[in-house]
Amino acid sequence: MVSINVLYMDLITYVLIICAFIPVWVFVVLGWQLFSSNTVASHNNESDVVEFFWTVVPSTCVIALCYYNLNCISYDMLDIPSKIVKVVGRQWYWTYEVEGEGEEYDSVMSDFVSGVDKPLRMIRGSFYQFMVTSSDVIHSFSVPEFNIKSDAIPGRLNYISYCPAQLGVYVGYCTELCGVGHAYMPIVIEVVMPEES
Repeated sequence: MVSINVLYMDLITYVLIICAFIPVWVFVVLGWQLFSSNTVASHNNESDVVEFFWTVVPSTCVIALCYYNLNCISYDMLDIPSKIVKVVGRQWYWTYEVEGEGEEYDSVMSDFVSGVDKPLRMIRGSFYQFMVTSSDVIHSFSVPEFNIKSDAIPGRLNYISYCPAQLGVYVGYCTELCGVGHAYMPIVIEVVMPEES
């Protein structure tokens, strides 16, 4: 299964390729006009056909990109069977509650090598919906290997969908300066096989 975040990054990559192609094409045509003919360019400044294409083609591209972008963003909200993980940022630890396990627990730093006493355990190949918030100040839930980052803001729920594909232990951090103990609130996620959970 492919993660929704990976699909979104693919879409962004394709858009960047298209955006890089346009100036290259302009310079190729400009160079061809400058170096291929020794004639003076005509000063006929009006052309209904050119003006039509200058209007329709960019408008169509923008509408198509907006349509696909909105579809990709709203895809996270579809009814994909997933476990809900409530993530609450606190000064200076994280609290997790996984749907179906029924127990809320704190994940506090236990050593200085990015270890915590109770990491968040996720099952490989299962979809998860993170509901991220904070109980005190603004935090930021970030796991770079998963390509996820969401601000934890008091009184607001932010959503992230993710499906872990690789087994292992992944470390993230609070990426919002949240006070004196900011450096001491790591995020540790263990991705395990279904039979190990």
